[in-house]
Amino acid sequence: MSNLATADRLRQATSQLPVSWYCDPALFALEQRRLFQHGPGYVGHALMVPNPGDYYALAWRDNAQVLVRNAGGVELLSNVCRHRQAVMLKGRGNAENIVCPVHRWTYDLKGSLLGAPHFEEQPCVKLE
Repeated sequence: MSNLATADRLRQATSQLPVSWYCDPALFALEQRRLFQHGPGYVGHALMVPNPGDYYALAWRDNAQVLVRNAGGVELLSNVCRHRQAVMLKGRGNAENIVCPVHRWTYDLKGSLLGAPHFEEQPCVKLE
């Protein structure tokens, strides 16, 4: 209980945030970037890709990433082809390899490039 004789010395705590900060979209965006952008984050559960070859494209990441179950377990891979930046997989399914729908560049389930049509003749493939 406060003493009325010391009431004039009471003031609002300086550690409290202004109420407007709780509803400010710009501040919310700043907090999201500073707190979560560079740290670990939950993207999905192993049960989303239960069998070898299963994939689940992450729609909330603009399909730019995909969860894949390979022989080593579950991995988060880029879902964008290195060649022409096309999104390769959509939704969920099962595949032996990841194949770009544009020029058929083919990746294994660990994300390594296996090959492409006319791979040896492509002048842009070898940087010698």
